[in-house]
Amino acid sequence: MTISVLQDFLNLRLLDIGAEDSRLEKLSEACNELSQQYMVEPNAAMTPLLTAWDPTAGPEPALIAIGELLQKYWPTFRGAFQDEPLTLYRAIVLEAVMQAMDRQGVLAVAVDLVGANVLPYLNVGKEERILSKILERARDIKSERLTQLWRIQTASEPISPLKISSTPALKNLDPNVWFSQVAAAAGPNTDKAGVTLETPNPYWPSQPTNWSYEFANRMAPLLADVHDKAVNAALKASTQVFKGLGESIATKLNDFFRSEQLRKNQLNISNNLLWWRQSLYSETAAMPYRKLDSLLVPLHMAIDMANLLPEVYPPAVESLLFEAVLAAIGSRGEEEISMGELMDAHKRSITIEGIARVKGLRITLGNRSLFIQSIANFCIHAKLDIPQLDFDSKTSMTLGDWAIWFLREIKALDALFLPDEIEQLEEQA
Repeated sequence: MTISVLQDFLNLRLLDIGAEDSRLEKLSEACNELSQQYMVEPNAAMTPLLTAWDPTAGPEPALIAIGELLQKYWPTFRGAFQDEPLTLYRAIVLEAVMQAMDRQGVLAVAVDLVGANVLPYLNVGKEERILSKILERARDIKSERLTQLWRIQTASEPISPLKISSTPALKNLDPNVWFSQVAAAAGPNTDKAGVTLETPNPYWPSQPTNWSYEFANRMAPLLADVHDKAVNAALKASTQVFKGLGESIATKLNDFFRSEQLRKNQLNISNNLLWWRQSLYSETAAMPYRKLDSLLVPLHMAIDMANLLPEVYPPAVESLLFEAVLAAIGSRGEEEISMGELMDAHKRSITIEGIARVKGLRITLGNRSLFIQSIANFCIHAKLDIPQLDFDSKTSMTLGDWAIWFLREIKALDALFLPDEIEQLEEQA
């Protein structure tokens, strides 16, 4: 299996495992097992990933767990490093995520969404090239899924003509195929050379009474046989044609219904989004957005919009969200708000505590988390995990941008908890 991320760490001299190729093989085996886990349980990859793409990450639980996995394949690896090899652990996680994304598309969706939020605020130094490659691959996979789920055109697609196979030509029979049988029915013998009659009619037509009885008894089965063979040949030829026609029609109908269903789904989503945008009413807060504290609008809008969207969505959706925030908060639209200020606002809010959607996003305390998960943890545990976030709590942006941030995180987590079915896992090396 290709280990491009690990190799990049080695090529950039960010990691030193010595000159023994066997060590790289052991790392590859560990990456393979971890990628298999992420394929089956993509939600298990988020916390390690949030830790792995931060070069300043310390000995956090998500990284230390990688050491336990690596020890299965390289029992003496700790002897090759003076300190805990955190960069090695991070490289293994990133490699496993890179491999898993190709089989588990929802992981690619989450990596793209969360990466778009977090990575611009991290000082990744030389690792930018590595992380950019991971994000580029995630974006490509997400784009493929977007093409399938969200068609750009709203008109029905043109249907190509049916492919109908022509009727096979029936073979012309030799005129003498039934000659001996007809001659045997007609009389005792024939004047055609080389033809032997089996049990011929013992009477000639000059003996009309006896001959006619014998001729009818002999000719009727012969005509029935001729008829049956002709009909069977015609049925065989027509069956092939009708079978091909039926399959072609079924394929076209299935393609048409599938296309129309996708188009209908997209129109329904678009209509719901437009209704939401015009009404500016929050289902989660059970009140108009304009009546909410402006600092609470981004989270409520993000959750409300996320509930209207499929797994992936086009970039224009985020623009719609941004404009909706501006319409709801008025003069505060251009003001930059820090993460700490948002946290304080949510601590004072009673509406956030009642949102079941937020409660469902909580994670175990002590692990790195997304911003939305930190808010969820506070709602449950009354404790904020600001130090566990991937960026500074002083990070500031407009409320419209914070709404987009929340939307990306929510849709990333939604995707991770609805994984694709993996038909067959590759055997570990």
